[in-house]
Amino acid sequence: AVGLLGAVGVARSRRKAVVTGVERKSKVARAPKPKASFNWEKQWYPVLPLSMLEGSGPEPIKLLNKDLVLWKDGDGEWRCNSGICPHRLAPLAHGRVNSDGQLMCRFHGWCFKGNGSCSKVPMAEGDEEAKARLLGQERSKLASYPTKIKKGLLFVWPHAGSEKEALGKDPFVPEELSESPNWSCFDVPAGWRVWLEQSWDPSHAPFLHQYALPNFAPEYASAMEPFQIQDLGDEGLKVSHGGYMQSNMGMKADRRFMPPCANSTSYLYPDGRIIGFNFYFIPTEPGKVRQITTSYFVPSKDEESKQKSNLSGNMMQMSKVVLKGRSLGSAETKVRRSWVTSALAWSQERWPELGRIRRGLAAWKLLQGLLGDQDNTILSFQDSVGLPAVQHGQLRQPRVSEKYGGPASEYLLETNADALVARFGAWIAERGGGPFGSLKKDPEPVDQQMVFDRWMAHTSFSKDAQAALSFLSRLSDIAER
Repeated sequence: AVGLLGAVGVARSRRKAVVTGVERKSKVARAPKPKASFNWEKQWYPVLPLSMLEGSGPEPIKLLNKDLVLWKDGDGEWRCNSGICPHRLAPLAHGRVNSDGQLMCRFHGWCFKGNGSCSKVPMAEGDEEAKARLLGQERSKLASYPTKIKKGLLFVWPHAGSEKEALGKDPFVPEELSESPNWSCFDVPAGWRVWLEQSWDPSHAPFLHQYALPNFAPEYASAMEPFQIQDLGDEGLKVSHGGYMQSNMGMKADRRFMPPCANSTSYLYPDGRIIGFNFYFIPTEPGKVRQITTSYFVPSKDEESKQKSNLSGNMMQMSKVVLKGRSLGSAETKVRRSWVTSALAWSQERWPELGRIRRGLAAWKLLQGLLGDQDNTILSFQDSVGLPAVQHGQLRQPRVSEKYGGPASEYLLETNADALVARFGAWIAERGGGPFGSLKKDPEPVDQQMVFDRWMAHTSFSKDAQAALSFLSRLSDIAER
């Protein structure tokens, strides 16, 4: 019966994509049943850029509320296992990879192979009965999760025992990106749902991000035309829409939601310029996500239009929020090499640590970007206070949109600009409510310290940022002498 249900679900997910209408008259509030074919654990999630992984690890990660550990075995393969030692429940990320290429627990020295099998228990030496009970046994085995590398990202499949299924499915990374994009990575407050919704709602930009970018101001906002939305079943959503403020009217935007957590967006301007963004909002635990991003830019081929455009200024401002990825192959890039750049390159050849320090300082510069702080402030309130207030009936009851129909939503979604948020809400409702289900939590005050905590957002897991912090600490010590 289970196999039959799975086959039916797969068949449904492969049906022809349907373009949703602009208006939906249904007002029936029904709780959709989850798709039988969709499993939030049987998906590829990026967890870290390879550039942020040093040596063989181990590195702790949180994914779908699971404590996991990343490490590189003796064959040079990145492994992902349960991060808790089965012996006395110590964190394996505090251990090390030994000379045999196995993961060793820091607490009592238990060792594990890449498949999670326990290979050594020092305190069992000379005790054959203890060895028989522990070595290679299921009771002492770590859960093991498939990993895959694609375009500079390490992906994890957080479902043990489905390796064949994982191998048959590729992680989603846009083809437009180079093989080694310049990824940035930050942990941010608020949950997976509100971050993805925010990325599907371009109309917020001139209001929330007022003056953070050129021409971003309420007086420049323009009402949006209807979206064109394709429901791709279990493969996500595909969307086209126009501009949302005076400076980008005539622009064509294409957005793609690829489950479980990707938003790939490109803006095509009338003069041929393209600016593209790729966002991953990885659900680490309820109320928190890891955001991994990159961007790319293709200039206009028309030199006259290129000179008249103001995109270069926009890109300079955008660099405070997301690292600019490498341009597409068709884009021409100019390399400017000043004496400062030459001196830094010379110094970096002789002092490799300098490169790490520079990258760490650049990451901190991104963290100071207005856009990120503006998003964090609103979304953390929305996730901790706003949504729970409606879910518990303290503000009002969830209701069905007059324009888009069910399911019932905490929001009031009645304009063209709300179309994608409404459709995304219906999509996840049909699949159990998202990675953590239809989780309802009590309203709680926003922890402002957490919202602006730069250490937890990046430095705690970034070797580059830690090198920069150490360098600045040394400079401070010298200055105080």
